[in-house]
Amino acid sequence: MTEALLLDTHIALWLDSGNDRLHHSTRALIDNCWRNGGTIFLSSVTAWEIALLVDTGRIELDIPVDAWIDRFLDRPGLEGVPLAHRAAARSYQLHHLEHRDPADRLLIATAIDLRCPLVTYDERITQFGKKRGRQQEFSIEI
Repeated sequence: MTEALLLDTHIALWLDSGNDRLHHSTRALIDNCWRNGGTIFLSSVTAWEIALLVDTGRIELDIPVDAWIDRFLDRPGLEGVPLAHRAAARSYQLHHLEHRDPADRLLIATAIDLRCPLVTYDERITQFGKKRGRQQEFSIEI
């Protein structure tokens, strides 16, 4: 049983919109966490990424970003998590992550800090987990 999950940005967006790219097994994982009283975390890094995606025109939301975040977190079992100093420092130690995306490193470090899986379809993150033997520590490959 998973007690907590951290959502990658694309997972949060797809979950909210009901996007078909969110595989049924991923949806079941999230639903099971909710049903069992677990916590689904949304990082402040994800809020920043969503704002950046909207600002650059890569995605459109039906409401302003801050209202979207509030609406998303207004569900039972969902909790916003700020970027912790320890996770920010740890993210630097992940500089060997091949694509070097600082947001992804911050999310990985946050998942490690929270001791929960990072739900992601990002191949670069799941491959990083496999190479480091830490896949179960922070990453779920669906």
